[in-house]
Amino acid sequence: MQQIDTEAIETCGIPRLLLMEHAGLAVANAAASLSAAPAVLVCCGTGYNGGDGLCAARHLSNRGYAPRVVLAGRLDHLRDEPMIYANIVRRLGIPLAECTSPADLELVERWVASSALIIDALLGIGVRGTVREPVASLIDRLNASGKPIVAADIPSGLDADTGLPLGCAVKATVTVTFGLPKRGCVDAQGPAHVGTLIVDPITIPRTLLERS
Repeated sequence: MQQIDTEAIETCGIPRLLLMEHAGLAVANAAASLSAAPAVLVCCGTGYNGGDGLCAARHLSNRGYAPRVVLAGRLDHLRDEPMIYANIVRRLGIPLAECTSPADLELVERWVASSALIIDALLGIGVRGTVREPVASLIDRLNASGKPIVAADIPSGLDADTGLPLGCAVKATVTVTFGLPKRGCVDAQGPAHVGTLIVDPITIPRTLLERS
């Protein structure tokens, strides 16, 4: 799937920001279909998956929701496209808190407890090796919350190739995967973590998807 993304961007000329916009919209649509309650917690990493979550927060805010964003890392570690969405989120007045140490988890726990729904955009399909802190602690708290969770592309911590947790993995209610279903979504322990699987093409050309 990463190769398809690269071809869509480099060969077809589709900006990564456009793919991210459609991914965020798909996640926001799934979240809105699960809950009409305004309080939504969006948990983002510093990679492109986190950008999808930041974009989803903007879409939900436009629909009258009251999203709050937890960033597992520092803002200045965001890549270019996710940083664009982070700046938009902050200009819209959407609360955004960095989680970089155990001390930050107290705020996260309060936000988790007061949220009706959680969006998981911490880790994407490129993660390798055991999930590290602070993401591991965030995953534990999301799973213990009992709240419905919408995962962006793949539940954080689930190996996209094997379907096995990389130490720990989010147990989502719904997973919105982009382009094509990942093998890890349907193999091994994948289904137990994915929940209901939604596939959204996010404007990736059909010719690329059919070739795969």
